[in-house]
Parts: sequence; structure tokens; C-alpha cells
Amino acid sequence: MPSIVVYSDEGNVLYQNIVVDVQELVKTIHDGGVMPGYSEPTPTVRINGMIILAEQIQTPKRTTPLLTAKQCLVLQCLASSFTPEQTAIKIGVTLPTIRMHINALKKKFHADSRDQMMAKAGCLGLCDPFLSE
Repeated sequence: MPSIVVYSDEGNVLYQNIVVDVQELVKTIHDGGVMPGYSEPTPTVRINGMIILAEQIQTPKRTTPLLTAKQCLVLQCLASSFTPEQTAIKIGVTLPTIRMHINALKKKFHADSRDQMMAKAGCLGLCDPFLSE
């Protein structure tokens, strides 16, 4: 669905809404009627420049990769600022095992770096840097 934003001369947003019928909205603005979702009479509108109508882009749904319990624990330790060495000690495994988990996680998240992997995991809500254990 198209959306419309009307700005004042000072750059403040006067009106913002997603509309179904663009022609009806343009007619309402032109005639000075009350716009849907706007409780006051329509402010005086003059067109200064171009009007661009565009469909909203459908964003793909983010899919959460399937993780093992150990991988979730490794993610949480890294989110809590543990080094791989500290994570190995906390979980009770060797450092090469932690590195193996990190590499597997990077593949599952399609990440090139540990930082990118952690950013994606954080956006998906899979780890919490403020969680105290």
C-alpha cells in the first residue's frame, strides 16, 4: 500500500498515513477536506516540488536458524562479552570446540565475521547482552 507524508515548511511532519485509495487522498488534500486519521481540518497544502507515490516494499521475514543448546549457550556467552577462552571454561569444553561452534554459527547466520553473526543473533532476539547469570 502507498503511504503519504506531508511536511511543513520547517520540515516537521504534519501528516503521515498509509492509504488505500491514493486518488481519494489527493482529492481530499486538493479540496481541503479532513484526511483519514487526521482529527483537525486539513492544513493548507501547496505542492513544492514533486509528489512521488511508491508502493511499500515488502520486507522478507527473518528466519531463525535452528541452533543446538550448546550453540545457544555459546551465543549467550559471546553476547555477555566472554572471550572464546572464557566461554570454553564456562561451558567445560576445549577452545577448539568453541571455535568449531562459532564457525558453525557463522555459517548458519550467513555471516562473514563474529560481529556480524552477533548482530544478526541480537536482531532475532537469540541472545541478550544484559542477561546476568
